[in-house]
Formats: sequence, C-alpha cells, structure tokens
Amino acid sequence: MPGLSKHVFLKTIFCPTLGWWLHNGKIRENLTPDVLFRMEQGKKIGALARQLYPGGVFVYASGSKTAASLTRELMEDPRINVIFEGTFITGNYVAKADILIRNGDSWDLVEVKSGVQQKQDYLEDMAYTTVIARNSGFTPAHICLQLLNKEYRLGMPPEQLFTTVDCTEEVRKFREQFESQLDSVDTTLHSPEEPCPMLTMNCKKCEYFDTCMGSEVDEHIFNIPRLSEKTFQALVSSGYISIHDIPEGFRLTPGQANAVRCVQCGEISIDPVLAEQLDYVVWPAFYLDFETTQLAIPCYPDLAPYDSFPTQYSIHLCDSCGNIIEHRDYLADPQRDCRRELAVQLISDLAGDGSIITYSNYEKTMITILSRLFPDLEGPLNSLLGRIVDLEHGIKCIQHPQFRGRTSIKVVLPALIPDLSYDGLAINNGSNAMITFASMIMGLYSAEEMLQKRTELREYCKLDTLAMVRLHEKLHEMLGK
Repeated sequence: MPGLSKHVFLKTIFCPTLGWWLHNGKIRENLTPDVLFRMEQGKKIGALARQLYPGGVFVYASGSKTAASLTRELMEDPRINVIFEGTFITGNYVAKADILIRNGDSWDLVEVKSGVQQKQDYLEDMAYTTVIARNSGFTPAHICLQLLNKEYRLGMPPEQLFTTVDCTEEVRKFREQFESQLDSVDTTLHSPEEPCPMLTMNCKKCEYFDTCMGSEVDEHIFNIPRLSEKTFQALVSSGYISIHDIPEGFRLTPGQANAVRCVQCGEISIDPVLAEQLDYVVWPAFYLDFETTQLAIPCYPDLAPYDSFPTQYSIHLCDSCGNIIEHRDYLADPQRDCRRELAVQLISDLAGDGSIITYSNYEKTMITILSRLFPDLEGPLNSLLGRIVDLEHGIKCIQHPQFRGRTSIKVVLPALIPDLSYDGLAINNGSNAMITFASMIMGLYSAEEMLQKRTELREYCKLDTLAMVRLHEKLHEMLGK
C-alpha cells in the first residue's frame, strides 16, 4: 500500500533525518493552536473553492489505490468535467490534486491555497503532485494556483473571493528536481538506518534543532542576528559552530560583530544616548499595547483577506516611572464591528498631554489605519501620534549578552525582568491572542467559554503593558536615575 505523502517527501527534501523520523514514527509533529487554526481556515477555503464548480465530483474512496482507480475512471468519463481530490500513485508515493478541470483532451491541475500571493512552498506542493501524476501516466495541460483575492470585500459574490494564477513554468524547475529525487528519498525513508543529520541553514527553521544539531552547542551561530547563507557557510567551513569560537576580525556586519562581542565577553554595555531617549517622556505617561486579529475571509466591511484590525488594547497610566496609578482597557465584542467604538474609547482613555509609550511601531500603524477608516476622527487620532515614544528605541541603546543583537520584547523581558513571565497565562503570546479572538468571531466557543476567553485576553494584554512599565523602570535603574 503506498504510504509516502507529499508532506513526508517535502520534509525529507528539507532534511533527510527529519523525514526519516516522521516516516518511522520517531517523532510526532506538534500541532500548535496557530497551526491548527490555519489548517481549519485552509479546509474552509477549500470547501468554498469547490462550491465554484457545482458539477464537480469528489473522489470518496477508502484507500489510496481505490481512490486512484476511481480517479482514472472519472477522467475517462466524458460527462465529468471537474474532479475534487483526484488521487495518483506511483511506486510508494501518493498525491491528491485539489481540483482537476477538463481542458479539451487533457486536464488542468489546480491547487487551492488560503494565501494571497504565490510562495515557494505552494510551488513545491504543486510540483510534487505534478511529478506523481506524470509518473502515473497523466500530464496536466496547465498547473494553476487558486489564491484568495486581496481585492475581495465582504458582500462581494463568492467567485470574487479567488484569483487563479497559471504557474506551469514556475513549477517546472521544482518538478525536475523532485523527479530526480524520488528514488533517493524512497531509499532514505525505507532504510533501517537513521540518516546522520547535517548542519544546514534549514536547521535554523527546524523545531527539533535544540534536541538535534544544537543540543550540545553553547550559543550556536544561529543566534547571530540576520545571519545570511553566505556568512553561515563561511563560519561552518572554518569550523565555527559556537559564537564563542568566532575569532576577532571574522567578517561580519557591524551589528553582528557587536552582538558576537557582547556574547563572548558576557558584559552589558549602555550607549549614553539612552539618557536622551528617556528624557523624551512627558508625565503622566500612558503605556499602550494593541492586540489585533486577521481572518482569511473578511468578517467586517472595508477589510481584505488577512487585513489586521485592532480588537483590544491595554493602557497602564503612570504619574512617574514605575508608579502605576490606573489601568484601562478595551476588548471588542466579536459579534459586531467595534473598530469605531474602540477608536472613540481610545481617544478618551488617552486624553491629556502625557507621552504614549509603545514598544515598536505597531501601535502607531494601527492608529493611522483607524484615522483613515474614520475621517471624522482623523484629527484626535492623529494628535495621538505626536505623543508616542517608542520604548524599543531605548532598548536598542543596550548591548546585553542575552539579547544576541535582538530587541523584541519577548527576548528582552527574560533578560532584564526575569521575574515577570507569561508562562502561567492561558493565552501567553500574540499569536494565541489573535487566534482566540478570531475563533470567537467564528462562533467556535460556548457562551461560558466566551466569558473565560475574554478574561484570558484581558490578562494577556494587561501583562504586555505592565511589562513595558517594568522595562522602562529597569532602564532608569540601569542609568542610576
């Protein structure tokens, strides 16, 4: 019975050891809430795409061989013009085509994806399916990618949700590569011996890196910020796997060199410019953080697929550094469009002349989006922009061995405020917050669960602004203020 799927094949191309582990049951992939949510959205998009072809026939069959046989019968039937989940087999490999559309004497192969633009991953998916189809005796006339249309808005006809791109030529190079690798991948996966892992740039993207190639390396070179393939190869070819091994003078960018020196010496250094950054703050100050959500299929007017929109905010109000006098927040009702209500409440909650302290440019971007959406609120919303002080600019004045040249709050917080952690929260990162609210919009929770999720979202967002208060206080402490 064929047992090699597209997923296992592509993972083996990515890393033979990872593919072997998957195929031989040595690991089970961790399906995070983010992955599960994307899978659910993908299923919904696939179902909507099939609705565009009311005469299409779905290949329902138990077992790949039966499905492949049924697919051949349907393709030979002149009355059938569209087939869903057409199945092809060659050797130990099996592939399914999302949609097959009759094109004269041949067929077009269509892959449905829930993204809005062409990606290499999509081309590789189509190339694998094409290779297995060709080796089983079927060569598609065209290989097309059906994507979400960025111009789609709520209320438009369903057919306008999608756009189709002919990727026949783009798929060719991957198809030729995969055809030459079918036998070697098959041999690797069915070998009783586990392939010896090799360090490549792919390892940086692997969730198993810390227990594989990175398990016995202190400060791996992957911790170097913005590491390029060229620099990676130069380091590895010189025998440098740990940052501690890199000699002074090795060719790195200035930012990389500073991060490497900081890790090697283990000392914190502070740019005197930090004092100027802190002096920008006007008290009382408002520490502001937004949470946003995005959906593949827009839920409100004036939104395109995957447009981010604010759903909640948290504000800690301080009359001096570290002295909290009030907490304010807002959380939208997922059953209606609350963007205007959020904007009006935000203007009220930030009333005054004090600085609005954020971390990164994201809050400024969201306020700008709201001002364009509601022209009558443009004045008061734009007035907020001039009061924003980005705390990350201050953090960038610090070289810390645990930062490794990075300044995201999730990197900085454990280094400077180790006692403040997100670990005990039910929702402990922005991705989970986004998915939670999106699931609330989609009605995936009971009434009781909705109340609980609202509490969890508020707790998470509140900790984000509290973290900024604590970080700001720490910066003052480091300067001896």
